[in-house]
Amino acid sequence: MPRPTILVVDDEERLADLYATWLAEEYRAVAVYGGEAALETVDDSVDIVLLDRRMPDLTGDEVLERLRADGYDGWVVMVTAVDPGLDLLELDVHDYLTKPVSRSQLVRLVESLRVKNRFDDTRREHEEVANKLATLEDELDAEELAETGAYQQLESRLREVGDELAAETAAAEERFENLYAED
Repeated sequence: MPRPTILVVDDEERLADLYATWLAEEYRAVAVYGGEAALETVDDSVDIVLLDRRMPDLTGDEVLERLRADGYDGWVVMVTAVDPGLDLLELDVHDYLTKPVSRSQLVRLVESLRVKNRFDDTRREHEEVANKLATLEDELDAEELAETGAYQQLESRLREVGDELAAETAAAEERFENLYAED
């Protein structure tokens, strides 16, 4: 099986190179140093994009928007010094790490995405929504979040997806029991 390709996008060249070096033992890691370079590099062979949010040529938000508009549906994680705010609710990212990031954090993140890659769509959505909620809850005041409609909608979506997962699990258990009941 080919090694997954990780694209590290950061205008701080030394940092991008460091992250790529950390990941190169297990993955095909490529570093690029700006948003335009990222857009030129991303194709179907890129499994995960680690994207800085604040870059001079194009912001990470702009790169993300263009990637999604161009049909890229791979994993995208913001790895940035910008603390997340409520705008995270609108970003189509799978996770959000705030710098400084350690080698173990980065490797753990990529490993968890590889595991999640085996999930069905419902489980993936559950994980993504749960990650966003956890990131916001770590960074923002609970009262502020409770008053935010978008946050409440995300909490509601997490419950809905959780219910879907529970129903899928129950159906799978029933099929399993029926399979062995016939013997």
